[in-house]
Amino acid sequence: MADGTRRVVLRLYRDILRRGKLWKNNQAPEESSYILEEARKLFRKNKDINVREKTLEKIKEGEARVELAKHYGNPYPRMYYAQPGVIYKSGNRAKTRINPEYMHSYYDEDEFGLRDEKSGDKN
Repeated sequence: MADGTRRVVLRLYRDILRRGKLWKNNQAPEESSYILEEARKLFRKNKDINVREKTLEKIKEGEARVELAKHYGNPYPRMYYAQPGVIYKSGNRAKTRINPEYMHSYYDEDEFGLRDEKSGDKN
């Protein structure tokens, strides 16, 4: 990981940990512990990523989740799922699950054994 990218990742990690410790002035301890555990889990999971583009993707994902948590006052991910076969107003038919940018680490492999489509693994 390049020095500049490493600095950005560490700044993001510290920012998330700080927000977790101070979440809602400690009025929601379960949400606070969720933020801290989720940050540790995902940063450890992604620590071996050496490809710059992939690292920047994960940084963008982390920043998006921080912004969503601040905006909605809810640290939990906002899941989005388009059931295959659903027809949208545009007339297009959904063929696969849609993963927003802020959910890629969450969907790399979930409890159903599904993997992120960008990685080219099973769906």
